[in-house]
Amino acid sequence: MNKRKLLKVKIRRLDYPSGLLLLYLSQTFILTAARYVLSRLGYEVGLFRNFTLSCIASLPLILFFIGIPYIKSRKYFSFFLLYMIIAATFLFTWFIHPEYEYYFTRMDYGIIRVFRPDCAIYAYLFFSLLDDPEDIFKIFKVFAYMDFFFLLLVQLLPAISKGYWEDVNYLGKMVQRSYSLSFGYEMLLPAVLLLYFYIREKKGITLVLSLVGFITILINGSRGALVIPIIFVVLMIISNIIDSKDMSRKAIKIAGIIFLGIILALFGNVLLSVSMDFLSSIDLESRTLQMLVSGDISNDTGRSLIWARVIYAIQNSGLFGYGVYGDRPFVSPIHYVGYSHNILLELVASFGVIGVIISIYLILDSARMIFLCRECRWRELFIIFFSISCQLLISMSFWYVFEFWAALAISCKYRQLQKIKKKDEQK
Repeated sequence: MNKRKLLKVKIRRLDYPSGLLLLYLSQTFILTAARYVLSRLGYEVGLFRNFTLSCIASLPLILFFIGIPYIKSRKYFSFFLLYMIIAATFLFTWFIHPEYEYYFTRMDYGIIRVFRPDCAIYAYLFFSLLDDPEDIFKIFKVFAYMDFFFLLLVQLLPAISKGYWEDVNYLGKMVQRSYSLSFGYEMLLPAVLLLYFYIREKKGITLVLSLVGFITILINGSRGALVIPIIFVVLMIISNIIDSKDMSRKAIKIAGIIFLGIILALFGNVLLSVSMDFLSSIDLESRTLQMLVSGDISNDTGRSLIWARVIYAIQNSGLFGYGVYGDRPFVSPIHYVGYSHNILLELVASFGVIGVIISIYLILDSARMIFLCRECRWRELFIIFFSISCQLLISMSFWYVFEFWAALAISCKYRQLQKIKKKDEQK
Protein backbone atom coordinates (compact mmCIF):
# COMPACT_ATOMS: atom_id res chain seq x y z
CA MET A 1 0.00 0.00 0.00
CA ASN A 2 1.53 3.34 -1.05
CA LYS A 3 1.78 6.32 1.27
CA ARG A 4 -1.12 8.19 -0.35
CA LYS A 5 -3.53 5.26 0.15
CA LEU A 6 -2.27 4.67 3.68
CA LEU A 7 -2.93 8.31 4.61
CA LYS A 8 -6.41 8.05 3.08
CA VAL A 9 -7.21 4.97 5.19
CA LYS A 10 -5.97 6.66 8.38
CA ILE A 11 -8.04 9.77 7.68
CA ARG A 12 -11.17 7.68 7.21
CA ARG A 13 -10.47 5.63 10.34
CA LEU A 14 -10.04 8.76 12.44
CA ASP A 15 -13.25 10.30 11.05
CA TYR A 16 -11.31 13.33 9.95
CA PRO A 17 -14.19 15.85 9.57
CA SER A 18 -15.51 15.04 13.06
CA GLY A 19 -12.05 15.48 14.52
CA LEU A 20 -11.67 18.83 12.78
CA LEU A 21 -14.98 20.08 14.17
CA LEU A 22 -14.11 18.99 17.70
CA LEU A 23 -10.67 20.61 17.41
CA TYR A 24 -12.23 23.85 16.16
CA LEU A 25 -14.71 23.86 19.05
CA SER A 26 -11.90 23.15 21.53
CA GLN A 27 -9.78 26.12 20.48
CA THR A 28 -10.98 28.17 23.46
CA PHE A 29 -9.64 25.55 25.88
CA ILE A 30 -6.39 25.06 23.99
CA LEU A 31 -5.67 28.78 23.57
CA THR A 32 -6.49 29.49 27.22
CA ALA A 33 -4.01 26.82 28.31
CA ALA A 34 -1.42 28.15 25.84
CA ARG A 35 -1.79 31.73 27.12
CA TYR A 36 -1.35 30.51 30.67
CA VAL A 37 1.81 28.55 29.84
CA LEU A 38 3.31 31.41 27.82
CA SER A 39 2.58 33.85 30.66
CA ARG A 40 4.26 31.53 33.17
CA LEU A 41 7.29 31.40 30.88
CA GLY A 42 7.47 35.19 30.83
CA TYR A 43 5.88 35.82 27.43
CA GLU A 44 3.12 38.21 28.48
CA VAL A 45 3.35 40.11 25.18
CA GLY A 46 5.59 40.12 22.16
CA LEU A 47 6.15 38.57 18.75
CA PHE A 48 6.91 35.04 20.00
CA ARG A 49 3.69 34.91 22.03
CA ASN A 50 1.56 36.19 19.13
CA PHE A 51 3.23 33.84 16.65
CA THR A 52 2.74 30.82 18.91
CA LEU A 53 -0.93 31.60 19.55
CA SER A 54 -1.51 32.21 15.83
CA CYS A 55 -0.02 28.82 14.96
CA ILE A 56 -2.19 27.08 17.54
CA ALA A 57 -5.31 28.92 16.35
CA SER A 58 -4.52 27.91 12.76
CA LEU A 59 -4.18 24.20 13.54
CA PRO A 60 -7.74 23.16 12.54
CA LEU A 61 -7.39 24.98 9.20
CA ILE A 62 -3.92 23.54 8.60
CA LEU A 63 -5.21 20.01 9.21
CA PHE A 64 -8.20 20.71 6.98
CA PHE A 65 -5.96 21.67 4.06
CA ILE A 66 -3.77 18.61 4.68
CA GLY A 67 -6.81 16.35 4.43
CA ILE A 68 -8.62 18.28 1.71
CA PRO A 69 -7.74 15.77 -1.07
CA TYR A 70 -9.89 13.21 0.76
CA ILE A 71 -12.87 15.49 1.43
CA LYS A 72 -15.56 15.95 -1.22
CA SER A 73 -15.45 19.45 -2.67
CA ARG A 74 -19.21 19.92 -2.26
CA LYS A 75 -18.65 19.94 1.51
CA TYR A 76 -16.44 23.02 1.52
CA PHE A 77 -17.14 24.81 -1.77
CA SER A 78 -19.93 26.96 -0.30
CA PHE A 79 -17.64 28.09 2.52
CA PHE A 80 -14.92 29.18 0.09
CA LEU A 81 -17.52 31.09 -1.91
CA LEU A 82 -18.94 32.67 1.25
CA TYR A 83 -15.44 33.51 2.51
CA MET A 84 -14.49 35.23 -0.75
CA ILE A 85 -17.71 37.27 -0.73
CA ILE A 86 -17.09 38.34 2.88
CA ALA A 87 -13.45 39.23 2.21
CA ALA A 88 -14.36 41.14 -0.96
CA THR A 89 -17.08 43.02 0.91
CA PHE A 90 -14.64 44.10 3.62
CA LEU A 91 -12.05 45.18 1.04
CA PHE A 92 -14.61 47.09 -1.02
CA THR A 93 -15.98 48.84 2.06
CA TRP A 94 -12.47 49.81 3.19
CA PHE A 95 -11.76 51.15 -0.31
CA ILE A 96 -14.84 53.41 -0.45
CA HIS A 97 -14.79 54.23 3.28
CA PRO A 98 -11.14 54.71 4.28
CA GLU A 99 -12.45 56.54 7.36
CA TYR A 100 -13.46 53.10 8.74
CA GLU A 101 -9.80 52.21 9.27
CA TYR A 102 -10.09 52.66 13.04
CA TYR A 103 -13.03 50.24 13.24
CA PHE A 104 -11.37 47.69 10.95
CA THR A 105 -8.02 47.72 12.73
CA ARG A 106 -9.24 47.51 16.34
CA MET A 107 -7.68 44.55 18.13
CA ASP A 108 -10.81 43.59 20.05
CA TYR A 109 -13.67 44.31 17.63
CA GLY A 110 -11.94 44.72 14.26
CA ILE A 111 -11.47 42.43 11.27
CA ILE A 112 -8.93 40.32 13.18
CA ARG A 113 -11.83 39.03 15.26
CA VAL A 114 -13.64 38.11 12.02
CA PHE A 115 -10.85 36.44 10.03
CA ARG A 116 -8.62 34.97 12.76
CA PRO A 117 -8.63 31.15 12.18
CA ASP A 118 -10.38 30.31 15.46
CA CYS A 119 -13.23 32.81 15.02
CA ALA A 120 -16.92 32.50 14.29
CA ILE A 121 -17.19 32.37 10.49
CA TYR A 122 -15.08 29.17 10.34
CA ALA A 123 -17.87 27.34 12.16
CA TYR A 124 -19.62 27.35 8.77
CA LEU A 125 -16.73 25.36 7.27
CA PHE A 126 -16.32 22.75 9.99
CA PHE A 127 -20.05 22.11 10.40
CA SER A 128 -20.40 21.79 6.61
CA LEU A 129 -17.91 18.93 6.52
CA LEU A 130 -20.36 16.52 8.19
CA ASP A 131 -23.30 14.98 6.34
CA ASP A 132 -24.86 13.14 9.27
CA PRO A 133 -26.45 15.02 12.20
CA GLU A 134 -25.69 12.03 14.43
CA ASP A 135 -21.97 12.66 13.93
CA ILE A 136 -22.42 16.25 15.09
CA PHE A 137 -24.44 15.17 18.12
CA LYS A 138 -21.70 12.66 19.06
CA ILE A 139 -19.18 15.49 19.09
CA PHE A 140 -21.40 17.67 21.25
CA LYS A 141 -21.98 14.87 23.75
CA VAL A 142 -18.28 15.27 24.50
CA PHE A 143 -17.98 19.01 23.98
CA ALA A 144 -20.98 19.91 26.19
CA TYR A 145 -19.24 18.48 29.27
CA MET A 146 -15.88 19.98 28.30
CA ASP A 147 -17.36 23.44 27.83
CA PHE A 148 -19.52 23.25 30.94
CA PHE A 149 -16.67 22.40 33.31
CA PHE A 150 -14.28 24.79 31.56
CA LEU A 151 -16.67 27.69 32.18
CA LEU A 152 -17.20 26.64 35.79
CA LEU A 153 -13.53 26.14 36.64
CA VAL A 154 -11.85 28.82 34.51
CA GLN A 155 -14.44 31.61 34.62
CA LEU A 156 -17.02 31.15 37.38
CA LEU A 157 -14.89 29.92 40.30
CA PRO A 158 -12.19 32.64 39.93
CA ALA A 159 -14.92 35.31 39.80
CA ILE A 160 -16.58 33.88 42.91
CA SER A 161 -13.26 33.78 44.76
CA LYS A 162 -12.54 37.41 43.84
CA GLY A 163 -16.10 38.48 44.55
CA TYR A 164 -16.57 40.24 41.20
CA TRP A 165 -16.34 39.92 37.42
CA GLU A 166 -14.00 42.05 35.32
CA ASP A 167 -15.64 43.51 32.24
CA VAL A 168 -15.40 46.40 29.81
CA ASN A 169 -18.12 49.04 30.15
CA TYR A 170 -19.73 51.15 27.44
CA LEU A 171 -16.80 53.60 27.63
CA GLY A 172 -14.25 50.84 27.03
CA LYS A 173 -12.92 50.96 30.59
CA MET A 174 -12.29 47.88 32.73
CA VAL A 175 -14.81 47.71 35.56
CA GLN A 176 -15.82 45.32 38.32
CA ARG A 177 -19.34 43.92 38.25
CA SER A 178 -21.47 41.45 40.20
CA TYR A 179 -22.43 39.74 36.93
CA SER A 180 -20.94 38.98 33.51
CA LEU A 181 -22.69 39.53 30.20
CA SER A 182 -20.26 37.26 28.33
CA PHE A 183 -20.41 34.41 30.86
CA GLY A 184 -24.20 34.22 30.63
CA TYR A 185 -24.15 33.85 26.87
CA GLU A 186 -21.18 31.46 26.85
CA MET A 187 -22.85 29.11 29.35
CA LEU A 188 -25.93 28.88 27.12
CA LEU A 189 -24.41 26.38 24.68
CA PRO A 190 -23.45 23.64 27.17
CA ALA A 191 -26.60 24.21 29.26
CA VAL A 192 -28.91 23.99 26.23
CA LEU A 193 -27.04 20.98 24.84
CA LEU A 194 -27.24 19.13 28.15
CA LEU A 195 -30.95 19.91 28.40
CA TYR A 196 -31.43 18.58 24.87
CA PHE A 197 -29.61 15.35 25.71
CA TYR A 198 -31.81 14.94 28.78
CA ILE A 199 -34.94 15.41 26.66
CA ARG A 200 -33.78 12.75 24.22
CA GLU A 201 -31.95 10.30 26.50
CA LYS A 202 -33.48 10.94 29.96
CA LYS A 203 -30.12 10.74 31.78
CA GLY A 204 -30.43 12.48 35.15
CA ILE A 205 -26.87 13.84 35.16
CA THR A 206 -27.52 15.89 32.02
CA LEU A 207 -30.61 17.46 33.60
CA VAL A 208 -28.74 18.27 36.83
CA LEU A 209 -25.80 19.86 35.01
CA SER A 210 -28.13 21.76 32.69
CA LEU A 211 -30.06 23.21 35.65
CA VAL A 212 -26.78 24.15 37.32
CA GLY A 213 -25.80 25.94 34.11
CA PHE A 214 -29.06 27.89 33.95
CA ILE A 215 -28.81 28.79 37.66
CA THR A 216 -25.30 30.18 37.14
CA ILE A 217 -26.68 32.25 34.26
CA LEU A 218 -29.52 33.45 36.48
CA ILE A 219 -27.14 34.49 39.26
CA ASN A 220 -24.09 35.63 37.30
CA GLY A 221 -25.34 36.43 33.80
CA SER A 222 -27.60 38.89 32.03
CA ARG A 223 -31.37 38.65 31.84
CA GLY A 224 -31.17 38.51 28.03
CA ALA A 225 -29.44 35.14 28.20
CA LEU A 226 -32.37 33.65 30.13
CA VAL A 227 -34.70 34.23 27.19
CA ILE A 228 -32.76 31.66 25.14
CA PRO A 229 -33.71 28.49 27.08
CA ILE A 230 -37.36 29.57 26.93
CA ILE A 231 -37.10 29.91 23.13
CA PHE A 232 -35.34 26.55 22.94
CA VAL A 233 -37.96 24.72 25.02
CA VAL A 234 -40.85 26.25 23.06
CA LEU A 235 -39.25 25.29 19.74
CA MET A 236 -38.55 21.76 20.98
CA ILE A 237 -42.21 21.42 21.95
CA ILE A 238 -43.17 22.60 18.47
CA SER A 239 -40.74 20.09 16.96
CA ASN A 240 -42.24 17.35 19.07
CA ILE A 241 -45.75 18.33 17.98
CA ILE A 242 -44.68 18.32 14.32
CA ASP A 243 -43.35 14.76 14.67
CA SER A 244 -46.42 13.51 16.51
CA LYS A 245 -48.79 11.53 14.26
CA ASP A 246 -51.45 11.17 16.93
CA MET A 247 -53.85 14.12 16.62
CA SER A 248 -55.13 13.68 20.18
CA ARG A 249 -51.59 13.92 21.53
CA LYS A 250 -51.00 17.01 19.44
CA ALA A 251 -54.09 18.60 20.95
CA ILE A 252 -52.96 17.67 24.47
CA LYS A 253 -49.51 19.17 23.91
CA ILE A 254 -50.93 22.37 22.49
CA ALA A 255 -53.34 22.60 25.44
CA GLY A 256 -50.41 22.03 27.79
CA ILE A 257 -48.51 24.95 26.30
CA ILE A 258 -51.54 27.21 26.67
CA PHE A 259 -52.08 26.06 30.27
CA LEU A 260 -48.44 26.69 31.16
CA GLY A 261 -48.67 30.16 29.65
CA ILE A 262 -51.74 30.93 31.74
CA ILE A 263 -50.04 29.69 34.95
CA LEU A 264 -47.01 31.87 34.30
CA ALA A 265 -49.19 34.88 33.53
CA LEU A 266 -51.26 34.45 36.71
CA PHE A 267 -48.62 33.32 39.18
CA GLY A 268 -45.36 34.53 37.63
CA ASN A 269 -44.71 37.19 40.27
CA VAL A 270 -45.38 34.71 43.07
CA LEU A 271 -42.90 32.25 41.58
CA LEU A 272 -40.32 35.03 41.25
CA SER A 273 -40.78 36.10 44.86
CA VAL A 274 -40.40 32.51 46.06
CA SER A 275 -37.24 32.16 43.97
CA MET A 276 -35.82 35.38 45.42
CA ASP A 277 -36.58 34.21 48.98
CA PHE A 278 -34.91 30.87 48.32
CA LEU A 279 -31.76 32.44 46.85
CA SER A 280 -31.58 34.91 49.72
CA SER A 281 -31.89 32.05 52.23
CA ILE A 282 -28.74 30.45 50.80
CA ASP A 283 -26.90 33.79 50.54
CA LEU A 284 -27.20 34.07 46.77
CA GLU A 285 -28.52 37.01 44.83
CA SER A 286 -29.70 37.33 41.28
CA ARG A 287 -29.64 40.70 39.54
CA THR A 288 -32.11 39.39 36.96
CA LEU A 289 -34.68 38.19 39.52
CA GLN A 290 -34.37 41.41 41.48
CA MET A 291 -35.14 43.39 38.32
CA LEU A 292 -38.07 41.12 37.52
CA VAL A 293 -39.57 41.43 41.00
CA SER A 294 -39.01 45.20 41.13
CA GLY A 295 -40.46 45.67 37.65
CA ASP A 296 -37.20 47.00 36.18
CA ILE A 297 -36.72 44.13 33.73
CA SER A 298 -37.82 46.38 30.87
CA ASN A 299 -34.79 48.59 31.47
CA ASP A 300 -32.74 48.01 28.30
CA THR A 301 -29.45 49.44 29.65
CA GLY A 302 -29.08 51.83 26.73
CA ARG A 303 -30.12 49.57 23.83
CA SER A 304 -33.03 51.81 22.89
CA LEU A 305 -30.62 54.71 22.46
CA ILE A 306 -28.31 52.56 20.32
CA TRP A 307 -31.20 51.29 18.20
CA ALA A 308 -32.61 54.79 17.77
CA ARG A 309 -29.22 56.03 16.58
CA VAL A 310 -28.87 53.15 14.08
CA ILE A 311 -32.45 53.56 12.80
CA TYR A 312 -31.79 57.25 12.24
CA ALA A 313 -28.62 56.36 10.34
CA ILE A 314 -30.51 53.85 8.19
CA GLN A 315 -33.17 56.43 7.34
CA ASN A 316 -30.44 58.75 6.07
CA SER A 317 -28.35 56.16 4.26
CA GLY A 318 -28.14 55.35 0.58
CA LEU A 319 -29.78 52.40 -1.14
CA PHE A 320 -26.93 50.04 -0.26
CA GLY A 321 -26.18 51.22 3.28
CA TYR A 322 -22.86 52.21 4.76
CA GLY A 323 -20.85 49.04 4.04
CA VAL A 324 -19.50 46.43 6.45
CA TYR A 325 -19.23 47.82 9.99
CA GLY A 326 -21.37 50.70 8.76
CA ASP A 327 -23.13 50.96 12.11
CA ARG A 328 -19.84 51.42 14.04
CA PRO A 329 -19.35 55.17 13.44
CA PHE A 330 -22.86 55.82 14.76
CA VAL A 331 -22.79 53.49 17.77
CA SER A 332 -19.18 53.93 18.95
CA PRO A 333 -19.72 57.44 20.35
CA ILE A 334 -22.33 56.06 22.77
CA HIS A 335 -21.05 52.49 23.25
CA TYR A 336 -17.46 51.27 23.01
CA VAL A 337 -18.18 47.99 21.16
CA GLY A 338 -19.72 49.85 18.22
CA TYR A 339 -22.19 47.25 16.96
CA SER A 340 -25.97 47.63 16.84
CA HIS A 341 -26.89 44.92 19.37
CA ASN A 342 -29.42 43.71 16.80
CA ILE A 343 -28.62 41.57 13.77
CA LEU A 344 -31.41 43.01 11.60
CA LEU A 345 -30.36 46.60 12.22
CA GLU A 346 -26.71 45.70 11.66
CA LEU A 347 -27.47 44.01 8.34
CA VAL A 348 -29.63 46.87 7.05
CA ALA A 349 -27.19 49.56 8.23
CA SER A 350 -24.33 47.73 6.54
CA PHE A 351 -25.93 46.59 3.29
CA GLY A 352 -29.11 48.63 2.82
CA VAL A 353 -31.66 46.93 0.58
CA ILE A 354 -29.38 43.89 0.28
CA GLY A 355 -29.39 43.72 4.08
CA VAL A 356 -33.20 43.73 4.01
CA ILE A 357 -33.14 40.82 1.54
CA ILE A 358 -30.64 38.90 3.70
CA SER A 359 -32.79 39.51 6.79
CA ILE A 360 -35.93 38.23 5.04
CA TYR A 361 -34.00 35.19 3.81
CA LEU A 362 -32.76 34.38 7.31
CA ILE A 363 -36.26 34.67 8.77
CA LEU A 364 -37.89 32.53 6.06
CA ASP A 365 -35.08 29.98 6.09
CA SER A 366 -35.33 29.64 9.87
CA ALA A 367 -39.08 29.14 9.63
CA ARG A 368 -38.53 26.52 6.92
CA MET A 369 -36.07 24.58 9.06
CA ILE A 370 -38.27 24.72 12.16
CA PHE A 371 -41.68 24.00 10.61
CA LEU A 372 -40.99 22.25 7.29
CA CYS A 373 -37.80 20.22 7.83
CA ARG A 374 -38.77 16.57 7.42
CA GLU A 375 -35.85 15.06 9.31
CA CYS A 376 -36.17 15.41 13.08
CA ARG A 377 -32.45 15.33 13.93
CA TRP A 378 -31.54 18.02 11.41
CA ARG A 379 -34.44 20.15 12.64
CA GLU A 380 -33.51 19.79 16.30
CA LEU A 381 -29.84 20.42 15.58
CA PHE A 382 -30.87 23.63 13.86
CA ILE A 383 -33.19 24.56 16.75
CA ILE A 384 -30.30 24.33 19.24
CA PHE A 385 -28.11 26.77 17.34
CA PHE A 386 -30.95 28.97 16.17
CA SER A 387 -32.14 29.40 19.77
CA ILE A 388 -28.69 30.49 20.94
CA SER A 389 -28.36 32.76 17.89
CA CYS A 390 -31.48 34.62 19.04
CA GLN A 391 -29.15 36.53 21.38
CA LEU A 392 -28.30 38.54 18.26
CA LEU A 393 -31.65 40.27 18.50
CA ILE A 394 -30.55 42.04 21.70
CA SER A 395 -26.77 41.65 21.93
CA MET A 396 -23.48 41.00 20.15
CA SER A 397 -22.69 41.11 16.43
CA PHE A 398 -23.30 38.22 14.03
CA TRP A 399 -19.63 38.42 13.03
CA TYR A 400 -18.62 37.18 16.49
CA VAL A 401 -21.22 34.50 17.36
CA PHE A 402 -20.25 31.08 16.00
CA GLU A 403 -23.67 29.57 16.72
CA PHE A 404 -25.13 31.84 14.03
CA TRP A 405 -22.71 30.52 11.40
CA ALA A 406 -23.28 26.96 12.63
CA ALA A 407 -27.05 27.35 12.21
CA LEU A 408 -26.50 28.76 8.72
CA ALA A 409 -24.25 25.81 7.81
CA ILE A 410 -26.78 23.29 9.17
CA SER A 411 -29.58 24.82 7.12
CA CYS A 412 -27.48 24.90 3.94
CA LYS A 413 -26.26 21.34 4.53
CA TYR A 414 -29.79 20.01 4.94
CA ARG A 415 -30.90 21.76 1.75
CA GLN A 416 -27.87 20.39 -0.13
CA LEU A 417 -28.52 16.82 1.03
CA GLN A 418 -32.19 17.10 0.07
CA LYS A 419 -31.19 18.10 -3.47
CA ILE A 420 -28.78 15.16 -3.69
CA LYS A 421 -31.50 12.83 -2.42
CA LYS A 422 -33.96 14.06 -5.06
CA LYS A 423 -31.40 13.57 -7.82
CA ASP A 424 -30.72 10.02 -6.64
CA GLU A 425 -34.45 9.27 -6.61
CA GLN A 426 -34.84 10.56 -10.15
CA LYS A 427 -32.12 8.27 -11.50
